[in-house]
Amino acid sequence: TGLLQCCDLKDIKLAYRLNKVMEKGDNWKFLDMDRLNAYWSKFFSLLCMMEQIDVVLKWYKEMSSSLFYPTPKNILDLLQALDAANHLELIPSVW
Repeated sequence: TGLLQCCDLKDIKLAYRLNKVMEKGDNWKFLDMDRLNAYWSKFFSLLCMMEQIDVVLKWYKEMSSSLFYPTPKNILDLLQALDAANHLELIPSVW
C-alpha cells in the first residue's frame, strides 16, 4: 500500500499527503475496518519515528479516541518516542 511505501522510505511528508487524500470526502470508506486500522497503525508508527514528540502526542490524542485502537507495537513506538525525546515523565498522561 501507499503508506507502507511511506514507512519504507521514512517519508513523513508523503504520508501527510496520502493522509489528506484519505480524509477527503468518503475516501476512507474504500478500506474495510481491518485495513483502516492497519493504515492508522502504520501512520502512527511513522509519526513516532519521524515527528517531534509534541506532534506525536497531538496525533495520539486525536487518533486513539476515535480513529484506531493502538496496538502493542504502537504503544512501544510511543514509549520509544517519549524516551528519545527525554520525556518519560509524560507516560502517565498517555496511559
